[in-house]
Amino acid sequence: MFLLASASTLLAQQRWSAGPRIGLNVSSLYGKDDFFKSKLGLVAGGFVSYSSINHFGISADVLYSQRGAKYDNPGDRSSHIQHLNYLEIPVVARYYLNLSGNFRPNIFVGPSLGVLLNAKRTKTIDRGTSYADADDKDEFESVDLGATAGFQANFKVRDRQRFLIDARYTLGVTDVKKSPQWLGNSTLSFTVGYSFGVGRNY
Repeated sequence: MFLLASASTLLAQQRWSAGPRIGLNVSSLYGKDDFFKSKLGLVAGGFVSYSSINHFGISADVLYSQRGAKYDNPGDRSSHIQHLNYLEIPVVARYYLNLSGNFRPNIFVGPSLGVLLNAKRTKTIDRGTSYADADDKDEFESVDLGATAGFQANFKVRDRQRFLIDARYTLGVTDVKKSPQWLGNSTLSFTVGYSFGVGRNY
């Protein structure tokens, strides 16, 4: 709310842009259990952003984000892959390292909301016995709140169009598992995007 209120005072100077984003998640689950390892997943969606004539801006994404982890406990011969797919909505404040130019790198930080779309456990082995894949959405919370931060390289391609390379880390701060065992999401994302100017060119 603070970011939006501050941005509204700069409305006469803001420059709007929007576009698609796609990339790769390297995700895992963290908590008291040490047997979770990272897995790869897709992240894709779109974004809208605006930046003032000075160093500051704000952006919001709507993303399909494949998260989860690989579980492997050699002590009791148990393993599985946990898939957690979210509708992810990060809203971040950006600080641009320069005021203008063909290259405008920026750093960003902000909250991220994840809405669980589906969950599935695959390749399950419990004490040496294999089990069929299973939907286990009921075992997880429907909402995940996290904090995200990262760096973006922003290259001008042509007038009002830019190519974006983005690296961010998102740490879940709420328990995603409906059990006494506390688990949180941990996700490193690498994406590319393309930005189109929208509205007036200031």
